[in-house]
Amino acid sequence: MSKNHVVQFGVFYVLLFPVFCSVPSPTNVSVVCHNFVNVVYWNYSNPTEQLKFSVNVDPYMSDSQTVVTSQTYLDISSYCRDVTDDYIVTVTAHDGQEKSENVSIRFTYSKDFDESKHKCSLDFPAVNASIHKDVIRVSFQHPFLFHQQDILEEEFMYTVTHDEQTVPNSCFEDEMLCTEDIHFNQSAIGQCVELKLKGEIAGIPLHTYRKVCVSLQTPETNKAGLIAGLLGGGIIVLFIIMGVVWLLWRKWSKIPQKPEFLRRSPGQFSTILVSQPESAPVSQVASQGHTPLLNEDSFSYDSPHNSLTEKDCKANTIPEEVTEEDVNNEDSEDFVRSSDYDRPKLMQEMSPGDITEGYGPRPPVL
Repeated sequence: MSKNHVVQFGVFYVLLFPVFCSVPSPTNVSVVCHNFVNVVYWNYSNPTEQLKFSVNVDPYMSDSQTVVTSQTYLDISSYCRDVTDDYIVTVTAHDGQEKSENVSIRFTYSKDFDESKHKCSLDFPAVNASIHKDVIRVSFQHPFLFHQQDILEEEFMYTVTHDEQTVPNSCFEDEMLCTEDIHFNQSAIGQCVELKLKGEIAGIPLHTYRKVCVSLQTPETNKAGLIAGLLGGGIIVLFIIMGVVWLLWRKWSKIPQKPEFLRRSPGQFSTILVSQPESAPVSQVASQGHTPLLNEDSFSYDSPHNSLTEKDCKANTIPEEVTEEDVNNEDSEDFVRSSDYDRPKLMQEMSPGDITEGYGPRPPVL
């Protein structure tokens, strides 16, 4: 073999080596982007220990970023924060110093980029529907409150379609609920109708469907009337009770009451009658009109005892003590009469040289 042939063979080998030893490219590259969660997936048929994948995220309106991973998927949500932008994702396989050809995919949430083959989706907020006579009332949250994304903090334009009739409307993020009333035909009673809701916010389209069944009887309870009826009935019952109480009070107020002295117990009477006032001070001087109980002419120590006359006995008799039992036997007219203990005490001479205390004249009866 000549030298020229060796050189030619070496050049041919060098040129063909990259072709035969090239790293295979990833296959079936796809992206799943829904509700601002974006994940890229791909397949690889010839994995090795040194195999790595580089994923490049290239936005249309900002700088690109590259991430290296050994997995066959990657969550790129943190690199795609601007949901109104358009993104191109490129995946490349690396085996040592060698690398494969690039495989890319393009996606976006916004409807402004028609070139993107893959459109991401955003859920329409949950829709509630209720029947009010011949109206279907639909309500839902504003997308900003539902998804908690600052980019959605603006007016939400939407439409509701029923029976080929489209009703447009809008609501803002400061409203608690977006509501819309849809009138339906009487022919829909007893059947289920389908509502189609479509909307757009920040250039992102949203849509959903809601199936509503209209029952044969759709009475609506008038809560205001029910509350008013209950209040009125309660007030009437209250007035009736007050009238009955007033009549009973009038009836009982006409019954004569017992006199004060009849309502007292026997013990109270005895207490009042027996109680004594404070004793008056006793004078040490005998009264001027005092008459001795015994005269010297009628009494002598040497002479025999003379019997006293009935008049003298009555004059010199000391009143007996009045007991509580005697007072209780008195008539009711004498209850206010004072006892003998109410009289003032005086010094009396029973005999010459014999002086003792006694009660004065009985006070007048009140």
